Amino acid sequence: MQLVKRFGLPALAAAVIASLGVASALTAPASAGPLITQVHYVGIHPIPKSAGGGICYIEGPHVHIYEADKLQYRDHHGAHYFVGDPVAYGYDGKRYAYKGHHPIHVDMILADDQPDEEYCYIDGPHFHYYAQPESPEFELVGDAYFYVGEPPKEYVEARPVMMKINAVYTPIVYERPVITVQPPAAWIGLRAEFMAPAAAVAVEAPHAAAGVVVVPPSVTIRAAVPMPSVHIGVGIGVSAGVGVGVGAGAGVRVRHGHR
Repeated sequence: MQLVKRFGLPALAAAVIASLGVASALTAPASAGPLITQVHYVGIHPIPKSAGGGICYIEGPHVHIYEADKLQYRDHHGAHYFVGDPVAYGYDGKRYAYKGHHPIHVDMILADDQPDEEYCYIDGPHFHYYAQPESPEFELVGDAYFYVGEPPKEYVEARPVMMKINAVYTPIVYERPVITVQPPAAWIGLRAEFMAPAAAVAVEAPHAAAGVVVVPPSVTIRAAVPMPSVHIGVGIGVSAGVGVGVGAGAGVRVRHGHR
């Protein structure tokens, strides 16, 4: 009231409008610079070398500002889910050995009530960060999972394209599981209609983790998996090796004999 008496209503209104203009100018986002697109991910996945490399350990939904490729990721209700071998990129958490192609029950891994079955098309021994839920379509032999189910037509139809993922992993130098046990008779890798490899396709090899060594396919070893380390960070709107997660559990020992 004192301000109205001192300056008059018109002058006071002009002062208020001017102050609001200054405030809006201070809080308005800068118009310069490119618009950053957030890309949705879910689950543990590697980080591209261009964004720093390594592994993002966030298991729940999160975003980054880099895109995912079409061979190592599948769409899970609008988010990218990694179906490759994380050990190739430096993952140091608990891991499980698999041999050959197999389904991935993404909804069970993520504890999601939206059904989603995808497929891994990696030939030979490889790792994933999850164990398979007990199911008649898998047999656990010598600490390695073998798929013995009947592949649906979706797997068969996508196979010629998705088999190209093997060109991604062939040049990467890292410690793979070595499996020496006899595979089950019903294993998909022993079925004639699935044994012929797809044509090789040249693909630029991703960045392998520093310090890892190759295991020649003709050598039988006993590989002890190191205890996982703790990774802490922020996973929303960031691009490099960020995540929140603790890899728990003892290392696994797997014996193998050929790739």
